[in-house]
Amino acid sequence: MNEPIEVEAQFDRDGTPRPTAFFWRGRRYVIMSLGRRWEHEGAQHMLVMAPVGQVYELAYLQSESAWRLLRAPGDFGGKHEPI
Repeated sequence: MNEPIEVEAQFDRDGTPRPTAFFWRGRRYVIMSLGRRWEHEGAQHMLVMAPVGQVYELAYLQSESAWRLLRAPGDFGGKHEPI
């Protein structure tokens, strides 16, 4: 999976994104907590948790000011909620 998404986020003074919600397939997902972060191939990757313990991997491509959804709950081996 590597889908463009719209993200509501705030940015720290150093440019670190702090997403609060994202839109995927016509639905808004509120981010309850931020997990691990890392950089890879020019993108800032982060694991985020939505309600009911759903984990997603988001990536922010600073050079394009664009967000991508890289993994959804089903991609982590857990049960995926039907959309």
